[in-house]
Amino acid sequence: MKFNYLKKKIIIGTWSWSGMYKTISVNDVKKLIKKCVSNNFIEFDTSPSYKKADKILLEFKKKNPKILINTKCGWDVNMKRTYDIDEIKKGIDSTLEKFGVINVLQLHNPRNEIKNWDLIIEMFNSYKKKRLINFSGISLARNYYFPSKILNSFDFIQDEFNLLRIDPIKKMKNYKNILAARSVLANGILTDGFNQKSAYQANDHRSAWLKGDRKKNIFKQKELLEKLTNDNIAQFALNFAIHYKMFDKYIYGFRTERQLESLINNLKNSKPLNKETIQKINSLHRDNRFFLNKKLRYNN
Repeated sequence: MKFNYLKKKIIIGTWSWSGMYKTISVNDVKKLIKKCVSNNFIEFDTSPSYKKADKILLEFKKKNPKILINTKCGWDVNMKRTYDIDEIKKGIDSTLEKFGVINVLQLHNPRNEIKNWDLIIEMFNSYKKKRLINFSGISLARNYYFPSKILNSFDFIQDEFNLLRIDPIKKMKNYKNILAARSVLANGILTDGFNQKSAYQANDHRSAWLKGDRKKNIFKQKELLEKLTNDNIAQFALNFAIHYKMFDKYIYGFRTERQLESLINNLKNSKPLNKETIQKINSLHRDNRFFLNKKLRYNN
């Protein structure tokens, strides 16, 4: 698949610049954004709750109007969920005041909090009519899917999709919206950097769940997947994602220039997987041996 074509399908995820993974400096984030833009990656996924990343993106957006901002509403800067219509509107207006026109405005990982979807959808459409946002969207929380009538009211849907979590294929294959796969590398699990000795800082959200028997189980899953390819696991993960043409966009996060260079290299060498390999991946998900202990079943 052509490199420049794939580059246009990449959205740079900025959660890993928020400080919720390892600590990262303002200067390092600025270097990463500069390198992204110089490589013509100009579409960024952010949120007011990402704090540092959101503020630094604002600086670059002011200097470079070509940068596309995909942001979210429904969580405040303190990571508190707030789906009250007036609070959401207040947050959106604040974001518009900062960034100007928003490319994609997404409802941020709702679960069962929203009682009146019509009000939310009407509000999003009103911002579109005013040309303050280009696309309305929803960022789905893990395993929280809503009726087709609701999801089809949005232009853009993002969901977690990777070698360890293939369920969205069944859930989303019939939607005609712009579909984005996030966590293609499964929070860094589908990289050479993840192994049984991997340790995480206390402020890294992975430290709360990527440990003990669960960590061993996920590592075994990764080992089984690595046996299906001669490529490095990150390349394999990308090849798997692009195999599914139902996805229009792929959201990638990284924390270092080396990781960005790895993404660029993997895009250059990417190719859809053959039918036999896809079948083997699917069989791992059907076969209980992929989940060594059902009680620990966890697809990231």
